[in-house]
Amino acid sequence: MKAVFLHAAAAALVGLPLVAAGTAHAQDTDPRAMANRIDRIEREISDLQRQAYSSGGSSGSPVVMESGAGAANLQARVVELEDQVRVLNGRLEEANHRAEMLERNLEAFKQDVDLRFRDLGAGGAASAPGEGGTQAPTAPAAGATPSADSSGAAAGSGSAPSVLPNGTPETQYDFAIDLMKRGQYDKARGAFKEFLQLHPKHKLAGNAQYWLGETYYAQNDYKRAGDAFLTGYTTYASSSKAPDSLLKLGMSLAALDNKDAACTVWGELGSKFPQASPSVVARARLERQKAGC
Repeated sequence: MKAVFLHAAAAALVGLPLVAAGTAHAQDTDPRAMANRIDRIEREISDLQRQAYSSGGSSGSPVVMESGAGAANLQARVVELEDQVRVLNGRLEEANHRAEMLERNLEAFKQDVDLRFRDLGAGGAASAPGEGGTQAPTAPAAGATPSADSSGAAAGSGSAPSVLPNGTPETQYDFAIDLMKRGQYDKARGAFKEFLQLHPKHKLAGNAQYWLGETYYAQNDYKRAGDAFLTGYTTYASSSKAPDSLLKLGMSLAALDNKDAACTVWGELGSKFPQASPSVVARARLERQKAGC
């Protein structure tokens, strides 16, 4: 149900500007209306051309009407209508191109939502490696003491209050995931950092590193997001989230206008993880097309 809601929300968010734009420019950009108008103009041109000629007797060969103001006006009208057809054809092509781009953007947005919340809506993630679970989190409590080994993703100084509740690593991971699902990105970021500080070698550490990057990406902090995704790929290469980290690293680079590096990263994704999930492969293909790789 959560995934259905997210997809509906994605469609609604993207659809709002489309409805507004369509209302403002319906007559100018509706391909069907323009095609009908072109047909009417072409029929009018044909009628005018028939008026400009008269039958040539039994042979059926056309004979041009006598020259004069009437013929000149007809010819001018034909030229004018032909110009209108050319303009409308150009607008029709532009409208079709715009519709195609909007459809691609909508599909990209929906895939991004699906990719980001796939683990959050699956349920029971902590019971299996690589799945982002949604168990009901326990109430936060202080007392978890960070370990010395931070693996490059420390939660901060020892004086900082603990974000995670007491409990097993799985319970703490699910608590951080729940914050992410609620859109509390700053708190989720602190939770994932603390998890990585406490459990750098745990089977869910690679997942936590990936979602740490997502907390930055969701807030358009693409530089820090890229750093986090790069760490997720290099430090946790065996994690099930390594292909996702590589995909989002490329997307972060593309958002920073470094498309050459992004294309290189997506190429690495295809060569290193040929068996990546279909959603990751499809999204990487789409992003490569958008970037012109």
